[in-house]
Order: sequence, then structure tokens, then C-alpha cells
Amino acid sequence: MSYRSTVARQPESIAACIEAARGQVETLDLAPFSSGQIAVTGIGASFAASAVVAGELARNGRRAVALRSVDLIDAGDAADAIIALSHRGRSVETVDSLKKHPGAAKLAITNSETSPLAEAAGRHIRLENGPDATPSSTGYTGTLAAAGLLTEKLCGASGTDWSALPQTVRDTLERAAEKMPRLGKLFNDRRAIDCVGAVSSLGTADGASLLIREAARIPAGATDTRHYLHGPMESMDSRTGVVVFGDGREVQMALQLEEIGCPVLLVTSNQDVSDKGVLAVMRVPALQNRIARGIVDILAAQLLAAELSDAAGLTDTKFRYRQTDTKIPVAA
Repeated sequence: MSYRSTVARQPESIAACIEAARGQVETLDLAPFSSGQIAVTGIGASFAASAVVAGELARNGRRAVALRSVDLIDAGDAADAIIALSHRGRSVETVDSLKKHPGAAKLAITNSETSPLAEAAGRHIRLENGPDATPSSTGYTGTLAAAGLLTEKLCGASGTDWSALPQTVRDTLERAAEKMPRLGKLFNDRRAIDCVGAVSSLGTADGASLLIREAARIPAGATDTRHYLHGPMESMDSRTGVVVFGDGREVQMALQLEEIGCPVLLVTSNQDVSDKGVLAVMRVPALQNRIARGIVDILAAQLLAAELSDAAGLTDTKFRYRQTDTKIPVAA
């Protein structure tokens, strides 16, 4: 399937992931996850999702931290429990990170119960996101949807209307699509694009930067909001662009960047800011659950990556630099 078609079918894929995860979460033995520190881990886009999930656990009072799998491998006794994310469950580093922590309770979220990661974890939630493309869209948001059900169970939380999320995603995609012609012009021929957010939104920013790198081959990176103000913002000008996620200090930052002539996409629930000059505002629902918010926040970035990919003549182009040691081969 094409990248754009997989982005478009996310209302259906997210609905399927929510339905599947709901039943699985109820049957899992989660007692070992009831106390202590939880590490949420992954690599690539799965680490971006890990940061979103860890932020929601922390919001609900749990001791949780997002750790890259390569760091977790050498971290010793880093956590009492580990939640490992990997769409296909074959990332070498994530599997190795679980094997390095034999005493920790472990749970994996992948699309296959027979994947190496699922087998290394012992506990597993299976994704039902269906086909995905490069860059990942349904795999990323499907992972977050399943993790959202899991975190609510772990925290004894409620209040998120997961059944309404697919329609929210559909509506958000439609509004984001209306912004793309203008954003395509604003972000055309950028020499670099920064992506900025805080807490769970830093994970979303990381995911957005990967989409831009993979789809359009434009240098991009993610930075925490407050850290960005302490120096990294200095390199930005009219030849670059910034994608900002957030409702607080991020709004003032976006306005300042617009004043210096740097094109900005601000993804926010703030009602007091609107399009102006080289600033484009993508308004999203003010969802309290950080995982649900992370799902709706990434949608505009997915479509922006598609616009930039098309502009560069890279529509549905696969990776140039294939690696041979990052995935565990599928058994014959």
C-alpha cells in the first residue's frame, strides 16, 4: 500500500487495534506491573511512541521512564518492569534489551504473537493495524492505541472514550488535509526542519522528525521545548522550518519563530492563536490522555511528510540505505 493510503485508513486500523487490545488487556496477568519503576522501550519510531506512553504513565502517578533499547541493554537493573514496543517485533536491540533484564517483568506490543520480541517478553498484546507502509503510520498509531488501553489498566484510570477516537482521527485528518496546500508552499525546499514538544509531545516531535527524514530526506530532529529555548533555536531562519506541538510556551515560541520569518506548523488545542504570515495552526482536540493526544497530534505531521515527499519526487520511495543487522530474520 502507498504511504498516503495507509495514513488515510488509520480510523479503521485504530478502531481494530482498540477492539483487539481491549480483550487482550483483560486477560493478561499484570500484577508484576502494579508497583516499581516501568521502563518503556523501543528503537526508531517505537522509541518515539515509548516517550508518549511513559508520559501518560507518569501523568497517572506511575514511576515510568522512556529508555532507548540500546541504552537499556547496558543499564543493568534499570527497571522493575519493561514495556517493549516494536511493530513487527523483530528489532534486534529491543529483543536484546529484554534478554539483558531477566529479573524484570516484561510485556511486548507487536503485530505477531510469534515474533522474537513477544517470545522474549512472555506477555504480549497483538496489534491488528493491518498493512503499513514506509514511513510507518498505522503501526505507530496502532501501537499507541493498544498502549493506551494498557496504561489505563495499569493505572486504574478511566475517562478516555477510546470508541470515539477513530472518528476524532477521521475528522482531524480531514482538517489537516485542508492545511496541506499552504504548508507545502511554506515548507518547500527547507534545508532543515526542527520538531519541538515537551513530555509526551517530545515523543510526538521525535516521531514527526523521523517521518520527515524518511519520507522527504530533509534533515530533521526533535528537541524538548524548554531546551530549545536555551540555544538550539539559534540556527533557525527563513531557510528552515519548525513543527511545534503544544498548548503553552510552544505558542509563544511559534509566534516568535514566525516573526523572524521561519515557517512554522503549530499543532495545538490553544484557541487564541491563528494562521498568520508564515505560521500555520493545526488545531486539535484538547484530549487529557497524552497517548490519545499523541495519536491526533501526529496526523498533521504524517500528511506534511507526504507533501514534502511528493515535492521532492520521492513519493513512496523506499529506504536508500538498507541495513542487514537491525532486524531478526523471519524463520524459514
